[in-house]
Amino acid sequence: MKKRLFSFLLACLLSLTPLLAGQPTAAAAQSNPRLSYANTCARALYELGLFRGVGAQADGSPDFALERSATRGESITMLIRLLGKEEEALSGKVSHPFTDTGWADPYVGYAYQSGISNGVSATSFGTASPIELAQFVTLMLRAMGYTQVDWRNPFPLADQVGLDYGTGTGSCLRSDLAIVCYSALSCPVNGTGLTLYETLARAGVLEGQDTSANTGLTPGPTTQRVSAISVNSVEELVEQFTAAMNGRSTPITVYVPAGQEKAYATQLLGYMERYQDIARMEVSYFTNSGAFTAAITYGDGVRVMSYLEGKTSALSARDQQLLDKAQAVCDQILDSTMSQYDCVRAIHDYLVNNTTYRSTSTCYDAYGALVDGYAVCDGYSKAFDLLCYLAGIDCLRITGTASNSLGSNQPHAWNKVCVDGQWYNVDVTWDDPISSRPILRHDYFLISDSRLAQDHSWTKYPHWPDAPANYAP
Repeated sequence: MKKRLFSFLLACLLSLTPLLAGQPTAAAAQSNPRLSYANTCARALYELGLFRGVGAQADGSPDFALERSATRGESITMLIRLLGKEEEALSGKVSHPFTDTGWADPYVGYAYQSGISNGVSATSFGTASPIELAQFVTLMLRAMGYTQVDWRNPFPLADQVGLDYGTGTGSCLRSDLAIVCYSALSCPVNGTGLTLYETLARAGVLEGQDTSANTGLTPGPTTQRVSAISVNSVEELVEQFTAAMNGRSTPITVYVPAGQEKAYATQLLGYMERYQDIARMEVSYFTNSGAFTAAITYGDGVRVMSYLEGKTSALSARDQQLLDKAQAVCDQILDSTMSQYDCVRAIHDYLVNNTTYRSTSTCYDAYGALVDGYAVCDGYSKAFDLLCYLAGIDCLRITGTASNSLGSNQPHAWNKVCVDGQWYNVDVTWDDPISSRPILRHDYFLISDSRLAQDHSWTKYPHWPDAPANYAP
């Protein structure tokens, strides 16, 4: 049985501010985690050739000037560059009615011709004027084909598309531009079935990316979704964090009342056992910043499910191998004539017969159980969860403790599965005893909570369903 792997780094969390105090970074100087995240976004976009600075810093790195207000001219330039259309915009002069475009003339012309942006009057584009965040979000959505966006309130549509825009109020800083632009890469281009990143990759406009290999995978930012939530109570924290997690967001920025960053972050860490889709989470904050950031790593089976649900658009080679194996197993042991009971039993029996309880480098993952054939309880339960998902059967991972042969309690993981509308417990690990010869048991297959509680214990979280009875054929 596995000792809990969750590495929430609480000690680092509580001492983060003094650890960073000596670092000469803009984020530390400003005590603003969202600015730090904006810098990460800007650098990622810079490496792709989609974002530029206003000059160079003393060490030669680009100066993104993220704390400076963004102008309409800068915004439209960044947008055209993000779309991979800069060369086209610079290749020829486009007729437009504006007299104040200056250095931004080719970008403004392209945006005007493409229907992305109009001016602030019949003859003025407002190139040097500040841009509001709502205005830039509107431009971004239009650029991605969402022509029916309401410029007065584009945020509901942005939420639907999955675009991260922060608080959604006030004037726009260059940091906001960086975050919105980076977030847009993982959002779908209207009517294409592709994300913006995939569209750019297919067009060959990304720098530093090998798009020639025919792997069927798309590298880069499309493998994650970012999110920001704002809460004022623990109840809101649980509700909104759960929604963001179910959307497979990472990182999640949580805006809280200033001065309460530690309290909310610590509270969230205390709830982590209920979120079994999360394999690891690291939380960081700056005192009195009004926010903390949760960087999440999801389990490999969950990443595969997220990919199949369209919440992420790419898999690593390792996760793709897991998906291929899991689908092959389902094709081997399941067919359309089988009942839910038959399917769940076939999955249970396959894992018992083909997985050996052993500690290896992959034993805590579904990959270990299905591809390598070795796992501990975490690997068994994650593989069972993934196979049930592919079979269209509702399943959850549950963690708690279980009594070993010596009578001591150890951390343990198993599953709850829904068969014909009723939930039951399944502990594949305990039905696969360590032995020199194969043994297939069903002692912990589709049993009730009361039966399982004889040697297992767990916290009854509200979203973990009850299993009131053993399965009766």
